[in-house]
Amino acid sequence: MLHLREYQAEALQAILAAKNKGITRQLVALPTGTGKTILFGALAKELNTRTIVVAHREELLAQAKDKIQLIYPGADIGIVKAERNELNHQIVVASIQTISRPNRLEQLQEQGFKLLIVDEAHHSISDSYRTVMEGLGFMDDNPTKLLVGLTATPKRMDGLALDNVFQEVVFQRSLPTMIAAGYLCDLKAIRVKAGTDLKGIHTRAGDFAPGELEAVCNTKERNSIIVKAYRKYAGKCKAAAFCAGVQHSQDLAEAFNWEGIKAAAVYGDMAPDDRKATLRAYSRGDIRILTNCEVLTEGWDDPGTDCLIMARPTKSSGLYTQMIGRGTRLYPGKTNCVVLEFTDNRHDVCSLGTLAGLPLKDKESLKEAIRAEEVRQTDKQATAAKQIVAKEYALIDRSKFRWFPVDSDWRLPTGIGTYIHLHQVDVDRYIVALTEQDDFRLLVSSALPLGYAMGIAEDHARMTAKQFAAKNAKWTRKPATEKQLAALARLRINHPEDISSGDAAQLIGQAYAKREARWSERASSKQVYALRRAGFEVDASLTKREAAQLFKRMEVAK
Repeated sequence: MLHLREYQAEALQAILAAKNKGITRQLVALPTGTGKTILFGALAKELNTRTIVVAHREELLAQAKDKIQLIYPGADIGIVKAERNELNHQIVVASIQTISRPNRLEQLQEQGFKLLIVDEAHHSISDSYRTVMEGLGFMDDNPTKLLVGLTATPKRMDGLALDNVFQEVVFQRSLPTMIAAGYLCDLKAIRVKAGTDLKGIHTRAGDFAPGELEAVCNTKERNSIIVKAYRKYAGKCKAAAFCAGVQHSQDLAEAFNWEGIKAAAVYGDMAPDDRKATLRAYSRGDIRILTNCEVLTEGWDDPGTDCLIMARPTKSSGLYTQMIGRGTRLYPGKTNCVVLEFTDNRHDVCSLGTLAGLPLKDKESLKEAIRAEEVRQTDKQATAAKQIVAKEYALIDRSKFRWFPVDSDWRLPTGIGTYIHLHQVDVDRYIVALTEQDDFRLLVSSALPLGYAMGIAEDHARMTAKQFAAKNAKWTRKPATEKQLAALARLRINHPEDISSGDAAQLIGQAYAKREARWSERASSKQVYALRRAGFEVDASLTKREAAQLFKRMEVAK
């Protein structure tokens, strides 16, 4: 029996948590190849209720049944499609084309399904899916029923909103995240100039008009560029090529064969047996290039595919994501998947860089781009931190009060062992606190920008210890007092013989602040253990100051 991967287990818990909150129509977004089918098999097992799984392709039905049984051995599964009508099972895997028919839907309504899982849920906005979901009562926000959609593309290719169906995306992981984590194969983009004129092509349903697109893409010159690019950059890789139309897929396959590279086309109205035979030949390695038009974007996987040929441009991020998903599965000996992208004169087409949201260089893999982006972000944060520090010192330098740094704090002494401190809790956000002997209290209830925080602190100093805290107070220029010199000696602080009272106060204040910071640290494990043996109920959050006080109580008691 399979076990869930970490992110699959997290997704399952997210679904259950959302269900407990009353969210009955949920969407889960995971890239292709991350085991969405395994996840909904685990969900069906967890809920142990009448379940219907809906898909739109025959290939997906068979895959769903097989993969559910991997995570849920012994699951009672039936299939509903065409003439098969296996309803009397706990889990039913059904074709949307079949069950959206009135007579079939009426039969399903009598089954009392409590869980509806929609595979490739970006299709769920269509009329057939809405008919089924509404007919089975999953759009009524019934707390006894749960609708869960799973997709790699939480956005319709035609731009229609999925939030008309689903209330919330309860779990999501991006393609770059899954590649960086090692769950998917790395992708390497190679850009090749094709020079195709796309300016005059109209847009329909969020993408290029199909007929117009095929007319400009399916040329002898462009197909020749594609074949040469494959030979140059992809060598002997197994490649899936995505074309602008059926004729384009056939002509591109012919162009590859003409150059001695075995290729074949698959398309929608191809005889099913012929299509299956072609796919098997590709899987065996008898065919190196598989060209297609909207056949391989969903429901087909060959993990050994290590090259994707984007022979058609697209404006649809959903379609592009589906195409990319054909090359992301892991496979022995497969180090990455080469993505051949053919650039034209439009800047609104999808690319691997736009999909990942990264500035992807030519011939750079996604992992390399992710690492480069991490370095950029680290440098950016470091620069921001430097800017903040510079701002801090500029403000402190202009202040009329004697601020000094201790670790990440700024301290303003208002007496011996007494000070106000500013503690950074976020970018340019500080809390203002007063420490006096063992007393610690906030002067304001929320974090503030540094300038405001300093103003509050200095206003308090003006009222309580103006002369002591002021930078240019007359006493600061006088020689250190005997009391100050004694404190310096006690604290083992080296100092000039002629040290001023102001400098002495500064050094003493810093020493007290550092000591205070140490006292605020957590007690050692030995201290905690000793106190527990002595009968004190203490936990790991105990500070060194609190531990010292308890040990003192023990001594007094003796």
